[in-house]
Amino acid sequence: MFKRRFMHILFLALIVSIGGNAIAQKREIRNSSKRPKDFLSPTKTVAYMKTEEYRIAHEKLERDFWRLYEPEEKEQILSQSREVVLRNLTSDKDFWKVAKARYWCSKNAPYFIPDLIKLLENPTVVGLQGYADLIIWERIVSKDLPFYGHGWVVPDDLFSIAGRASWILSEITGQRFGKVIPNSTPEELKHLSEAWTKWYEKQT
Repeated sequence: MFKRRFMHILFLALIVSIGGNAIAQKREIRNSSKRPKDFLSPTKTVAYMKTEEYRIAHEKLERDFWRLYEPEEKEQILSQSREVVLRNLTSDKDFWKVAKARYWCSKNAPYFIPDLIKLLENPTVVGLQGYADLIIWERIVSKDLPFYGHGWVVPDDLFSIAGRASWILSEITGQRFGKVIPNSTPEELKHLSEAWTKWYEKQT
């Protein structure tokens, strides 16, 4: 009787162990300090990628991308088309679609940066949803965002197309030439666009 009960317990333990291993294999152990490879390195290398600012910014994106997403999610993010990414940035209110666009933009930066620079002069307000504890101070003051006392601080206004472009440009290059706020004027946006254009021309 005891032997039968022991064998039954042993069998259940084995089943749990196999199931646990299957789940672990499916979910992948994502230790950011042991990242197996770079996922977001562009196929083309340009001058700014040799700077310390870029190295720091790129490493942060690589670390977060590796840690946060399952393999199939990584594939889905990086396999998007240019048209889909542009549509998300210019018309979608979902914050996480905008945030995930940073990874695609990083991977395709040498070719997509000119598109982002063009968007800097577009003041259109799209709106924002699904932002959790995001902190954009101007939007908190205007009560467009709730304030929980903590959160992810973003300097640019992600409610607008120009603000999204400004944020992503800084995130993928490590450079910043100003920020977009809700009351940025057309002249200020033009000046920001010109600063990025001048910088980019030196990289190619």
